[in-house]
Amino acid sequence: MLRDGILPYSIKKYTNMSKRERWHEIYTNLWFTPILYAFLSFILIAVTMMLDFSFGAGQAVSPFLSVSSQLTNTIVSTLTTAILSVSTFTFNSILVVFTTFSGQFSPRVLKNFIANKATQRVLGIFTGSFLYVVICFFFIDTQSTSKFFTIPLTAICLAVLSAGTFIFFINHSVKWLQVNHMTENMKAESVNIIQNSLQQELDPYRVEETDAISAEFPECPGHQVVAPRSGYIQVVDFINLIEEAKKDNLLIKMEVKVGDYNYASTPMLKYWKKDASTVDEYKYQKLISVGKHQTEIQDIEFSINKLVEVAIRSLGNNDPKTAINTIYQIGDLLVLISQIGYFAPYLKDKCGELRIILKDLSFEDYLHVGFGCIRHYSRDNVLITIEMLKALKLMAQSIHPNHYQSLWDFAAGTAEGLESDWLFNFDNRLFYKALFDLAEITKNEHEYKKLKQKVSCEV
Repeated sequence: MLRDGILPYSIKKYTNMSKRERWHEIYTNLWFTPILYAFLSFILIAVTMMLDFSFGAGQAVSPFLSVSSQLTNTIVSTLTTAILSVSTFTFNSILVVFTTFSGQFSPRVLKNFIANKATQRVLGIFTGSFLYVVICFFFIDTQSTSKFFTIPLTAICLAVLSAGTFIFFINHSVKWLQVNHMTENMKAESVNIIQNSLQQELDPYRVEETDAISAEFPECPGHQVVAPRSGYIQVVDFINLIEEAKKDNLLIKMEVKVGDYNYASTPMLKYWKKDASTVDEYKYQKLISVGKHQTEIQDIEFSINKLVEVAIRSLGNNDPKTAINTIYQIGDLLVLISQIGYFAPYLKDKCGELRIILKDLSFEDYLHVGFGCIRHYSRDNVLITIEMLKALKLMAQSIHPNHYQSLWDFAAGTAEGLESDWLFNFDNRLFYKALFDLAEITKNEHEYKKLKQKVSCEV
């Protein structure tokens, strides 16, 4: 058995990951699916060779269907070149897609394209097909008088499959280059993260009644658990963290949240021990994964920021339609967050004992994450600002009234920050109508009148 020091880092890192991290890393890696298809290709090679060489399938079938060794060699060698050519052209197409995505949208959306099952299956089919024909080519003796059936038939079927896969991949790439499909896919990924990180993982442990929580806070300074190295907080195993805190009878306060960059030897969490027993701080370090880059496993903010970057790039490329579509997608995500998240930073164990105090984001924070940068870069674009106000209005019609004031405060700040020395009359009417509609839903008509007077004087 290999020791940890012998294993290369590329393999060793998987042993240090949680199960959730490991599966995410594997499925978003471009190597996993092609290796799987290559393994299936070796199985297919063994089966077809056994049928032709050991069981004489070519002799058993009709002479019309059997193929001589020389013709089989010619077929396989020709298909080897053809499949390699198609594979090369496909890989070139992937590079073109990567370049387009990086330049026009965001380099961070490349991972979405790579992790897409269709993309990985295309590469897997080409890899498996090429391996099959090139390995079979070396086992066929042109001087032999043997007849073949399963090898040439399988090679032809794989060539037809590769041709069909090539057509599918072209259609798949063109579809992915459509912005609506890309943003919809990114939103679906964000929804999955929200449901896993907020609804399924944290919400069962959140404390809903927070009025009496302050009485449980210790007055003495706690003990700190520091980061083992510098990097982004990628994943926090909250469930095991609660269980370990229960075993050690601890109260833990998180000093960081998922997505934060933390320096080595700076605090990640603080804990208070309710008895005199010792605490193994190393096991708490292991429950917090620190890496070189941000991941989408638990980081909702990072996932939303990818959509934000698409919107900002679209504004810079004079593509308002893409920016508007992305704004509505972000609004839809924020509605989902407001509906499934309690936003209480307190987590309890199964016995109802307070165990973890999170450094969490409120709905107002998520609202700023989603629209703050877009508001900044569109402060001189009244049309985009109007669409943002319309998106806020739609959100107000869907979320709980508790969040009305956050929406109105953000809209009021947006209106005050609009940089425009003049407006067309029609744009002016649309702007104030969108603002009034939001004020009416959020019960801020009086504030709207004062804001309109203030903005009108400034404009």
